[in-house]
Amino acid sequence: MPSSGPWLLLLGAILVEVCATTLLKRSNGMSHPAHAALALTAYLLAIWLFSVVMRWIPTGIVYALWSGLGIVLVSLVAWLFFGEAINAWGLVGMALIALGAVIIQVSASHSPPADKAETRAETQPVKGPDQP
Repeated sequence: MPSSGPWLLLLGAILVEVCATTLLKRSNGMSHPAHAALALTAYLLAIWLFSVVMRWIPTGIVYALWSGLGIVLVSLVAWLFFGEAINAWGLVGMALIALGAVIIQVSASHSPPADKAETRAETQPVKGPDQP
């Protein structure tokens, strides 16, 4: 996959998850079946995309970006569409989360990928009970 492909999939997963959370809010405690069904479908799609992304990007980085950017985007959507308040400390926190996400992505793009073939479990055959 091209180098930007996994990052675009991750962004898609995050955006779908934000849509799912917004739909969950609109479901009013799952009392509106259409919104609830759409929310559940969107969560399934987001988790599937999330799992696909982990083929190329380390789990810790994927999860940090998923949760950090998700928090910021869900907070902004709640403010824009539902009138939920964000105070000054909330804005500072979101700015720090966004900065952390940028630092994680920059550090990930500058570190060499781990060579999975170097791990002991993959380089040594499994021995049976009758083998020394």
